[in-house]
Amino acid sequence: MKEIHLKGLKSSIEGGVLRVEAEVEGIDPLWFELGQEYQELVDSESVDAFFLLYTWLAMEAGFELVVDGKVSQRMALALTGKVKDMFLALCPRLRDIKIRVNNPCEAWGQSSLGCATGFSGGVDSWFTALKSIEKGDPFEGYLFTNTGQHGEHNIDEVFVARANVAREISRTLEKPFITVNSNIDNLFKERFQQRHSISNLACALLLQRGFSQYSYAAGFTAKDSAVVSHTDMAVMDAFLLPLLATERMSFISCGDEAGRIEKLDYLSTFKQFSNELYVCIEKSMPVKNCGTCFKCRRTQMALYCLGLTDVLAKSFDLEKFNKTKTLSMIGLMASSKTNTSDLEIVEALNRRYGQKIFHIRLMSQIWSFIKKNLPGSLKWRSMAKAPYLW
Repeated sequence: MKEIHLKGLKSSIEGGVLRVEAEVEGIDPLWFELGQEYQELVDSESVDAFFLLYTWLAMEAGFELVVDGKVSQRMALALTGKVKDMFLALCPRLRDIKIRVNNPCEAWGQSSLGCATGFSGGVDSWFTALKSIEKGDPFEGYLFTNTGQHGEHNIDEVFVARANVAREISRTLEKPFITVNSNIDNLFKERFQQRHSISNLACALLLQRGFSQYSYAAGFTAKDSAVVSHTDMAVMDAFLLPLLATERMSFISCGDEAGRIEKLDYLSTFKQFSNELYVCIEKSMPVKNCGTCFKCRRTQMALYCLGLTDVLAKSFDLEKFNKTKTLSMIGLMASSKTNTSDLEIVEALNRRYGQKIFHIRLMSQIWSFIKKNLPGSLKWRSMAKAPYLW
């Protein structure tokens, strides 16, 4: 059987950018890049970050994985056992493989800076950050990563622009904002959503010399979480993250106790909240909330429902929203029959406006019927001309 041989890592600095690269045979090397000023946070002793990623890559290729570099004994036990089984359950296209770990270690120096989390400027990011402040244990750093979430074209440009937007939004948190670039998306066959948790957690592992805990925003509520075949790895985060802990870093899935409405309402009570959100899935330039993708529409409706007009005006084109508001509500109500995230917002709209939006509920039922019976050509045409209805 062919094998991937992870031997170690090497680092270099050029133009103020630190690159940490895997020394590997049998596959292209993975690398991470970040500002030279964060060099003291980088784990140069272990290959834990690469070990996690190459486990998945070896399972994609059906290759045996041999790890000579020094790794966490705790992580080695997890990746060769329960975690590998979870990957197989999540993605049936993966193959069971042999993993040989030749240099596991359980004695490490302690991390120094406490806790960190990711920050993109979205609702979940803000909720996680402000929860830590409420508990009196604020995060000591915020990560913004490039692991496949920034599209397929002009990736570097979009990554930098999105990072700048998120950094500006996070200014009121007054903590280091660390951007981590990588070539992860170039090597993985599976789409980003299928493996986003391990891609982003690998960036955190890279910094486990500086941080001892990393909080990862939950994409599913506790009751909807499970170890099952799914297109979104977040479905099993609640079970996966504790298993990926090393002797130096632990992972926590957070925010699964609240829905979109509750989270936005919570954000509005904090002075640290800058009243700005960036939630858009579009990858076009310039970087801004498009107002028409499903995440923008869902967030706008939630803000409208809560009466948070300041946030709505700062984060979106308010004039455009007011013009399409009724149609967006119709589209949201129609999709809520099959989408629990939309249903939560529709239920909140019904509680707030009641009979005032009876006509919109009626129109959404009519639209649901029409949508099911639209010919393919008309469907795509209507999605292009009126995306807020979909």
